[in-house]
Amino acid sequence: MTTAAVLHLRRLTSAPQELPSALPPPTPAPPRFDRLQPGTRVMLQRLQARQELNGQAGRVEKFIDDKGRYNVRLEGENAKLISVHPHNLLQMLDNAKLLNHDPPIAGTIVDSRDEDDGTFQFALRTQGTQEMVWVTCDKLRLPNGTLVRITGLRTKPALNGSSATIDSWDDAAGRYVVARSATEKIKLRPVNVTIMQ
Repeated sequence: MTTAAVLHLRRLTSAPQELPSALPPPTPAPPRFDRLQPGTRVMLQRLQARQELNGQAGRVEKFIDDKGRYNVRLEGENAKLISVHPHNLLQMLDNAKLLNHDPPIAGTIVDSRDEDDGTFQFALRTQGTQEMVWVTCDKLRLPNGTLVRITGLRTKPALNGSSATIDSWDDAAGRYVVARSATEKIKLRPVNVTIMQ
């Protein structure tokens, strides 16, 4: 090999190599308005196989579509991750308020129970006094971000049973603005929503 060829080969091998550009970050999944959001604080309830976990609090990590269950990280020293059916979770909603009270009574939703007529009552633990008040959902002003089930609609009965997320409260109309998707929002009276569980 000639001297010129050797020098040319050295230049080729010592030249900086252009690396392939990094792959673009994955496109984030579109937001869902029919599921509990990651970080939502929940309480376990109605578990049959592991009744010792009933009443324990945790936070949602994600929803597993193919299993129809949430991964929930329990609070406390153990902090284990468990897979839970949506029916076994109660949203622990801070700053829920009793309607038509002056001054307003606010607190945290900490329990629920089935009534004989098929409705649910929810326990509001009031701020300050820590009193427990049992009320139906239509007597509450739920905080933004609450996952609800639509119920009792007569004008749009096809929506009954579907899920939505509270976006805001329209004080003038006395209605929730709920999001069913990123582009679809509707207004509903308190009697037409219940806490999804």
